[in-house]
Amino acid sequence: MDLLNNLLPLASGYFGASSALYKLGGLIITYGPAGGAWHINIEDEPRWYRGKTTVVGAGLLEIDVILGRDPEWVKRISTVALDLKPNFIALCGTPISAIIGVDLKGLARSVEKKTGIPVFFIETKGGENYLSGAEKAFLALAKTFLEAPHSKRKKALNILGAIHLDIGKETHLDPLFELLKKAGWEIISSWGMEESLENIKKSTEASLNLVITASGIRIAEYMYENFGIPYIIGVPVGEKGEEDFLKVLYEIGEKGKSSIKFSEKKEKLNKKAVIIGEPIISYGIKKFLKEEIGLKEVSIISVLPLENLFNNKKGCLFSFVNKEKGDVYLGSEEKIAEYLNDPGVDIVIADPLYKRLLKSEKIFVNLPHVAISSRLYWDYPYEFAGKPGSKYFYKQIKK
Repeated sequence: MDLLNNLLPLASGYFGASSALYKLGGLIITYGPAGGAWHINIEDEPRWYRGKTTVVGAGLLEIDVILGRDPEWVKRISTVALDLKPNFIALCGTPISAIIGVDLKGLARSVEKKTGIPVFFIETKGGENYLSGAEKAFLALAKTFLEAPHSKRKKALNILGAIHLDIGKETHLDPLFELLKKAGWEIISSWGMEESLENIKKSTEASLNLVITASGIRIAEYMYENFGIPYIIGVPVGEKGEEDFLKVLYEIGEKGKSSIKFSEKKEKLNKKAVIIGEPIISYGIKKFLKEEIGLKEVSIISVLPLENLFNNKKGCLFSFVNKEKGDVYLGSEEKIAEYLNDPGVDIVIADPLYKRLLKSEKIFVNLPHVAISSRLYWDYPYEFAGKPGSKYFYKQIKK
């Protein structure tokens, strides 16, 4: 964002890394002062209130940074790790490590040598958005633990990009899990919400990957390049969304590819909607609004860069994400406000914080986005996936 008067800043890189790794039983360390991880746990990690924390600060004092007391830091972290016995240690960079040029790779090697625990570093700097941190965390995890499988499982897949900063509570994905099981697909792992490191290690046995947020794109590409696992992109929203999703899965399961084209509702409502949020989820909602409700025009404002979604990539068998005129990436609060207050916009679907930007009355549908509003709306009753998503949007728009 250029200037923030009404919105909170987007979650930064090491917030994304934490979200990607939080439940895997590792120890996530931010290279910063004693309270360096406090703002992650208190502000952007609602799960911290419901279980033990896995994110800690390095506990650096000003004198430690000035004198470069890395050996003492390595000893301190190693002692903690040997006591906790985590599955791995992830060392995340911060503005401090970036400014003073800390050798994160070297520190990771030193801690691993002392503890015998797998250690990897994530080169975040604090100034990038959460997508960058989550992508780097997934790749570091993959490079540390993934190996070529002894065999492949037919009709078995991984869900990639299920980070809480985009998804919210895990229950929001229940309709997707049920749909996949209904179609006869086995879910090996869910990257971002997975609790079992063993399931992550078995990911390479999958015959397909499903990317549900932008944070899953790079790891999907990595797994295709290194293990030959193709992938599809999309989140089904609504009854027709589920039907189309099942058709794609069936064709891929039977033919290894899909070329299905979908039709929109013939009767058009002369209304325009704008969706703000994570782009892949937003495109699922857009498809629902146009094909089931029959809205004439639906535009997306993505809070994350869109370029990576639309390149023709090897390994992508099908994508429900299709950019149209009016879909934009905006990082400026002023420009977003200008876009939303266009007289032609009738419906806004976005995090409740965006209500502050509206200057006239419009239909506003709450779609909390943790990366924007932190834990403020964590318990808000909303849905977006599958048939529960369609019921929610129908009800809100009718209001």
